[in-house]
Amino acid sequence: MEFLTSTTPAHALGLIMSFPLGPLREEEVSLEQATARVLAADITAREDIPPFPRSLVDGYAVRAKDTYGAREGTPALIQVRGEVLVGEAAEKQVNDGEAFYVATGAMIPDGADGAVMVEYTRQAGDAVEVTRTVRRGENICFRGEDVRKGQVVLEKGRVISPFDLGVLAALGVSRIPVYERPVCGLASSGNEIVPADEVPGPGKVRDINTHTVSSLTKGQGCIVRFAGIAKDTVDDIIEKLSALRECDAMLLSGGSSKGQSDFMTTAVERLGGRVLFHGLNIKPGKPTIFATLWGKPVFGLPGHPVSCAMVVLRFVQPLLARLRGEGRPLPPRTVCGRLTTNIPSAYGIEEYVRVSVEKREGTAPLVTPIFAKSSVISTLSKADGYVVVQEGQEGLETGVEVEVLPLG
Repeated sequence: MEFLTSTTPAHALGLIMSFPLGPLREEEVSLEQATARVLAADITAREDIPPFPRSLVDGYAVRAKDTYGAREGTPALIQVRGEVLVGEAAEKQVNDGEAFYVATGAMIPDGADGAVMVEYTRQAGDAVEVTRTVRRGENICFRGEDVRKGQVVLEKGRVISPFDLGVLAALGVSRIPVYERPVCGLASSGNEIVPADEVPGPGKVRDINTHTVSSLTKGQGCIVRFAGIAKDTVDDIIEKLSALRECDAMLLSGGSSKGQSDFMTTAVERLGGRVLFHGLNIKPGKPTIFATLWGKPVFGLPGHPVSCAMVVLRFVQPLLARLRGEGRPLPPRTVCGRLTTNIPSAYGIEEYVRVSVEKREGTAPLVTPIFAKSSVISTLSKADGYVVVQEGQEGLETGVEVEVLPLG
């Protein structure tokens, strides 16, 4: 394959999102382990929620028609026949002209179709004066109003949120079918790279990409397996890739730029794989490799830290979402604001520009570009997000509204 015959971002994503994956593995986990996991089956309600009509207020369960026309000056007088405490069954029925005191969450007795807040009542011996008309169904959560028996409440492929856990707990689902977390193999490459806990000698630099890529990957719900740092030789890269053979996807950072590309592509081809594209029409991140090896997806990521991180965000994470079984990935949370200065860009290149965001009361947030080379990792730490300059744009002008995407 000719080096850096650049592929458009759209075509690259098409190849990535259509990459044939093997069957996803499933397991059952407890409620405590289910947060952020992906459902492997629909969750169908086996009962109504709530299982009985409940009061939403402290007050009186009544027949709504008995309160019609009630006002402060002309209250409705209703006999109190007892009370229902939280956690006990309502054994008596509310008849015409009767009320039962109910606490918030207590069972509503049969015959009642409304609950009046205690603030709109006055005690009158063994009766209560209601000073406000209550509508039918007011302040009551009826049986099955939240969830109906037989209803699909959570769909296969959904990422389980903390609020979904509440639904599962309410339904009594204590073992949840989820997809196993995919295993992502990771290695760095480069003769100049040393581990982060070492003091680099002359011409050496500490390994940055392992830690940023690992964190971004774990943030997608993956298990990361690190094979170490490869030297710039075909044999060493073959060794690292072979060590990661059982992983669901493999990421090698630092093995895609022009001087190193032959090592990566040659290693993949010697192992029986095939390079699907080498070179993306993006900035930063142009020298990206995507290949298939042993039926698994393989990324050769740029060595420059910012380039590497942006490729993971834009191209690797969508694949990881597929690997973990997401049926409909959630859109990223974005912020819209106005540019404080021009962003120049070359036509025909999709560019990712780091930005800071300053929020101001009563006006749109101010978005300021952070211009720096792709090797300057500190800009990612300082940035609040990034802006995409599309291929068909020659930059963005001061004052235009832009969408800021998250770095994570």
